Amino acid sequence: MIEDILGEGGSSTVYLVHDLHVSDAQDNEAPTLFALKELHYESHQEKIRFEFEGEILKKLSHPSLPHFYRVIEDSSRFQEFMLLEYIKGPNLEVLRRQQPNRRFALSEVLTIIKPIVEAIAYLHHQKPPVMHRDIKPANIIVQDAEKGTVLVDFGIAKEYETDATTTAIRHCSPGYGAPEQYSGYGTDPRTDIY
Repeated sequence: MIEDILGEGGSSTVYLVHDLHVSDAQDNEAPTLFALKELHYESHQEKIRFEFEGEILKKLSHPSLPHFYRVIEDSSRFQEFMLLEYIKGPNLEVLRRQQPNRRFALSEVLTIIKPIVEAIAYLHHQKPPVMHRDIKPANIIVQDAEKGTVLVDFGIAKEYETDATTTAIRHCSPGYGAPEQYSGYGTDPRTDIY
């Protein structure tokens, strides 16, 4: 059952969904809330990109990255869905706007960003390395202090092949992308560090 809309952008919408088949009484450890990312694809390329995001997430296991469950396809409606762990909390951009002068204190920044840096290091140590390519405050969810922060939205992530030539077209958020993402030159793990 759809409970809420968590976010919208481009050709996808992310919903907060409740699994009606899992009872809280059955297993207190089993999650009942999930994020369901819906893609309305108009081209085969969009469908492949979405499935690739699922393939990347399927391989990953890190406390500062969302857990991936599966991709569900409804080809009759040109829709695909990705079932993900629901990460409860506001994104960093929302929290930044609530701060005095719209800034965090250095100690807060270090606490918030440490798990994200660890997640990026984990991604870059995969074989082949995985690049997120869209690190920005809106893609960082701040949970309570005990759980830390989580990097979300792998919609433009890619695996980095050192011998492959790739170009970046529309693969960044304005104001947050590395220079090579704007110029169309190939990206590599340094793109995330920028």
